[in-house]
Amino acid sequence: MKDINSTNINNISEKRSVKKHINHVMRGILFYNIIILLVVVADMVIKTVGVMLEHPGGPEQNAAIDALLGKLISNGSSSIVAVLIGTAFLLVYYRKDSLLEPMLALGKRPSAGMFAGCICLMMLAQILFSAIAAGAEAAANQLGYSFMSSIEAATGTSKTLSMFLYAGIFGPVIEEIIYRGFLMKSLQKYGKTFAILVSAAVFGLMHGNPLQSIFAFMVGLVFGYAAMEYSIYFSILLHVLNNLLFGDVLTKLIERLPVGGQNLVYIIVVGGLAAAGCVVAFRHRKEIVSYFKRNNTQRKYYVYAFTAVWMLLFICMEVLNMMGGMEKIS
Repeated sequence: MKDINSTNINNISEKRSVKKHINHVMRGILFYNIIILLVVVADMVIKTVGVMLEHPGGPEQNAAIDALLGKLISNGSSSIVAVLIGTAFLLVYYRKDSLLEPMLALGKRPSAGMFAGCICLMMLAQILFSAIAAGAEAAANQLGYSFMSSIEAATGTSKTLSMFLYAGIFGPVIEEIIYRGFLMKSLQKYGKTFAILVSAAVFGLMHGNPLQSIFAFMVGLVFGYAAMEYSIYFSILLHVLNNLLFGDVLTKLIERLPVGGQNLVYIIVVGGLAAAGCVVAFRHRKEIVSYFKRNNTQRKYYVYAFTAVWMLLFICMEVLNMMGGMEKIS
């Protein structure tokens, strides 16, 4: 009887300890995302008020506000400032967690084969995302809804230099520091698989886009493995290549081609790499499964993580963001 009571007490103590740690980590992640939102919204409000004062009332004011909003959507300046402020906050928030040294450690150097394999798996995720998006849009249309705004937001290219810099460089670098650095490294003590999966899930949810979140989770697994087994510099490189090269640069290079030519290039480049990704996944399936099984932890830790208060608050905030991505067809 004493052994049973002792076991129960130990389980309760362990549960509280894990949840306390998860809450500490996710509180920082939630505040980081709130800071980004507040900075971007504040910039939008200040500039809108300025336009309203410059054009007091009438159709001219409405036109000026519409033009401003169009510029703000394609401008990445406020987002760059926001993520820098958010990162500064997290550096202070996690200052006692001793995460910087292990996060910035060089680690082993990935081979050319590993680098190529990760690129191919990223492109496989891109093709899977395209298929899922097409299926989700078709299903939503049958119910009188559309995910098109979410799809366009996920696949759109940068229209300004500031957005190009944010989406291609600042965003990927800082997201890796936050999600594969602070978050994943802080969870690593519960197991590599746990840390990779939970950080990928949070990374996916962070996008606040019902379809893009699926893609972000898939590539988050690749980034997580790269950072875990090699270094955060490897995951940063992969993330930058995904956003910059295969996102903006490739699209810019082929945008002057006819639609048929664009599709052909896309099929050859992305489709070819995705096909190679299928080969990589199939040939190394046993190694991949073995890695995640070998480094996994007990299921109860996943329950503790996703029932922690600050994790639930983060999920609720992102689900609310996602709800705006599904629109009723008029």
